[in-house]
Amino acid sequence: MGRFHIFQHDTGLKLTSRTNTTLSVTVPPKNPDFASIVPLAHTLSVSQLIEDLGTSKVDGLSKNEATRRLETSGENILEGEDGVSAVKVLVRQFANALTIVLLAALALSFGVQDFIEGAVIAAVIVLNTTVGFFQEYRAEKTMDSLRQLSSPTAFVIRNGEGVPIPAKNVVPGDIVMIKAGDVVPADLRLFAVSNLEISEQLLTGESMPVTKTTQTFKGEDLNLPIGDRINLCYSSTVVTKGRGSGIVVDWTYCQSYQCKTPTSAEQEEDHRPFFKRVGSKVLVWLGLSSGTPLQIKLARLAYMLFACAILLLIVVFSVARFKITNEVILYAIATGIAIIPESLIAVLTLTMAVGTRRMAQQHVIVRKLDALENLGGVTDICSDKTGTLTLGQMSVRKFWLAGDPGHTGEYTAETNSDALEPEGVVRSGHGADSSVLDIHSLEEGLKQAVRVVALCNVATIHKNLKGEWKSTGDPTEVALQVFATKLRLGRSSLTSDSAETTERTGKSAMGAKIIEGSVARFEDNNAVKRFDLKAEFPFSSELKRMSTIYIDKESNHQGLCLIKGAVERVLDLSVSYIPAPSSDPLITAPLTEALRNAFITKAEEFASQGLRVIGIGQRHLKTSLIDGISREEAEKDFTFLGLAGIFDPPRPETLEAVRACKEAGIVVHMLTGDHITTARAIAEAVEILSPHAPDHAIMTATEFDKLTDKEIDDMAELPLVIARCAPETKVRMIHAGKRRGKHMSMSGDGVNDSPALKLAPVGIAMGMAGSDVAKDASDLVLTDDNFDSIRVAVSEGRRLFTNIQRFILHLLSTNVAEVLLLIVGLAFLDDDETSVFPLSPIAVLWVNMLTSSPPAFGLGMEVAPLDLMKKPPHSLKDGIFSWPIIIDCFSYGVVMGATSLLAFVIVVYGAGDGSLARNCNHNADEICRLVFRARSTTFATLIFQILLYALELKSLDRSLFALTPGQAFYKDLWKNQVLLWSVFGGMISVVLPIYIPGLNTRVFYQRGISWEWGVVVGMSVVFVAWCEVWKLIRKPLYKRWTPNAAYQTACPGA
Repeated sequence: MGRFHIFQHDTGLKLTSRTNTTLSVTVPPKNPDFASIVPLAHTLSVSQLIEDLGTSKVDGLSKNEATRRLETSGENILEGEDGVSAVKVLVRQFANALTIVLLAALALSFGVQDFIEGAVIAAVIVLNTTVGFFQEYRAEKTMDSLRQLSSPTAFVIRNGEGVPIPAKNVVPGDIVMIKAGDVVPADLRLFAVSNLEISEQLLTGESMPVTKTTQTFKGEDLNLPIGDRINLCYSSTVVTKGRGSGIVVDWTYCQSYQCKTPTSAEQEEDHRPFFKRVGSKVLVWLGLSSGTPLQIKLARLAYMLFACAILLLIVVFSVARFKITNEVILYAIATGIAIIPESLIAVLTLTMAVGTRRMAQQHVIVRKLDALENLGGVTDICSDKTGTLTLGQMSVRKFWLAGDPGHTGEYTAETNSDALEPEGVVRSGHGADSSVLDIHSLEEGLKQAVRVVALCNVATIHKNLKGEWKSTGDPTEVALQVFATKLRLGRSSLTSDSAETTERTGKSAMGAKIIEGSVARFEDNNAVKRFDLKAEFPFSSELKRMSTIYIDKESNHQGLCLIKGAVERVLDLSVSYIPAPSSDPLITAPLTEALRNAFITKAEEFASQGLRVIGIGQRHLKTSLIDGISREEAEKDFTFLGLAGIFDPPRPETLEAVRACKEAGIVVHMLTGDHITTARAIAEAVEILSPHAPDHAIMTATEFDKLTDKEIDDMAELPLVIARCAPETKVRMIHAGKRRGKHMSMSGDGVNDSPALKLAPVGIAMGMAGSDVAKDASDLVLTDDNFDSIRVAVSEGRRLFTNIQRFILHLLSTNVAEVLLLIVGLAFLDDDETSVFPLSPIAVLWVNMLTSSPPAFGLGMEVAPLDLMKKPPHSLKDGIFSWPIIIDCFSYGVVMGATSLLAFVIVVYGAGDGSLARNCNHNADEICRLVFRARSTTFATLIFQILLYALELKSLDRSLFALTPGQAFYKDLWKNQVLLWSVFGGMISVVLPIYIPGLNTRVFYQRGISWEWGVVVGMSVVFVAWCEVWKLIRKPLYKRWTPNAAYQTACPGA
């Protein structure tokens, strides 16, 4: 492609790159100094603003131009927004039990003038703090960046295509579309509104929403207070009603007026007594009142172990009869260090960070870390249908005109591979008797019905610059708009109230030649259209309907109110119908009860085919009644015109995802706004409902909401499908589940879904179709709105839960072994009646930090076992620290400690003469050679067992040598290379403290060994054998704590 210049002068913008599209239009800004436009924005006409900012109402900015403006203007981020604080992360490194114990050990070491040990402990503190800081800071930044993916988004027009982008990437000149529930991403000059109301409480302090208009203010209104500039809306304010479109002016203007969310300190002043405020800050500093429930629980565990460490110090002092010598203090230091799992919090943080990153790669954004802990225990999934269980790619399959028997009209639309392309045959009639409609000679009865679905509709379809069909709006409305456009009755051909009426007159980069220096512009098409929009009452999830009011210029400027919605809701508001729509489309007759039932029967026929059925109607109004008319006055006395049947196929992966959930003991519920017959058809197609499901398994929201709480609790099971579901029904469903002890997830996308999302243990918002309010209330956001992503999230939650149990078990078992080793070691008395420790304090630190930490993190990375989703949900009542985990901890820890102790005994009392000499806890004299060799043997034995134990924990109940049936065990070991290499590295590193001169005798109080390696190997084999035996014993032993037996009985297919 040859290069050309479209600008006559330098605008200050970077123009060194091309767009990545095959067709592009670049519009130079008339005023490249965007900041100078901001104060004038409310006084500039829309057309003038478009020229000044170099944009288009139809196509917006090109992607490449948006990128250039992002580079020059910077990100759309309010100044002073909090991110991850490096200082807070650093402070947390000192606010834990480990550091407190090490600092105490440091003070004691220097107090007894053991400067070598004190220096080593000081180095360990610095190393631990540094490593912990960088690991946690990186993990926090990772999780923060992932959470930002679910932060407020903006729906912008780029290259003629509507795309959602992070709000921080919005630039001046972007065309932004907003709707109820959205957080306004930047300061906008509005050019199209429909019942738009915005809460500007954060800006002006006024609690009442502000009604917005598009009128241009006069020049003398330049200094109008910002709250009165009703053709602007401001960044961070919330859309409470209606919809609108606007041009991004800037974001710096709002910042200059402090248009930002106040901090928590600004929002609420703490009036508690001083000592309570200090106490709260101390608890936060210690990690006891901030973080996720699991993090708080582990912090409490750490401080409980710290108390145990103090108790162990007292035990050591009491054994020494409180004759506190340097030797006794050193032994106490070693014992106190042994009980603290130094790397527990760091490993947990890293594991969660890696887990959130993995979930983001699978289209699940974790907004609240609590969700990671809750996902594995989910017993029920409550899911929307449209776009989640189904593709959300809707198309009108059936269109039916209501009338007397024999005078109705039924039409079938064929769709292309691209559901948005308004091409394809529409047939009239059934089967062999059907005929292709001639779109140039449609009957008036069909036309007036199609006009309803086109005009009572806010969706748009259009071709972008690459010739691809794109849409904006709700998928249901898009499908109706495509159908109307097929018949050449699309909204853009009927009314000028559409962005589509603006035509592109600029030349494309491909095609006709552009003269160097010329300027591409966009001009409005002022062609007069038949209908003028006067009022719109948007779709309500409670009312299940939408209506619009137009002035019909071809019908003596008569008012026309159009309605579409749930069939029964439209019929309830209808009083007449057209008996013969084909021959006499203007003649109406009263709607009898028999005809109502006949029309509902037809709707159920469509619904039984899996079609979403929409009812349509119209009424004529006197022009004088339109201004200020209320919704209640407008939505009555309609003429019922017919039905539209919309097909939304289930996602191909939904069926297998539902089956996988059933195998995992998870009940899937479908809560949909569709007709009960449509809901049943889709639920049976994806096997949420079985063909022989009982009547109570599927209900309408009206039936469910009529039940008292007691009647719901008396039901054998909660309904699997609720049709015509309203937001309050979702709330009742969550309450009902909680009373039954169920742990439910709830999905939603609308503003009114936020109470249910907040109430649910796991609230899941839709990233593509969801409102910002719903996302803010949720725990998870699905970036692809796919039900299978919920299954993936549950699976990942289970994997994380199991892995957290694994590494907690690994770390705590190691501490049990060390404490047992040192406490029993108090019985080893030297010639001075002083206890000889089997491991030195520095050796204990080496084991806890350098040996245990890497395998523990490797266990956090373990892949999900094949049967993970074939087991029932874990009990959230027990949480991580279930009785099986506690018993396992002592079972493995005691044997590990006993075999390590036995290694010491064999070297000293078996092969040696049993002499422990004197002062061998601190001196490296030749008389201590036997004790030093015994320590080396114990040190190597403990490390080898810890590392092999990590491999054993790849499965809590399957043999290390048969992890996957029919597969060699070494292949399973290779799958987790982080764990495998940490084990190999740990085994190699064990020789350093044993053989390096000076390091071994002066720091670790050990010596090189030879034949003792046989003892190390022998004890390690004994421990591995015990692990294998225990895995066989634990299954029947833990039967009372595992629901598998009952689960297998209840779910034989699992």
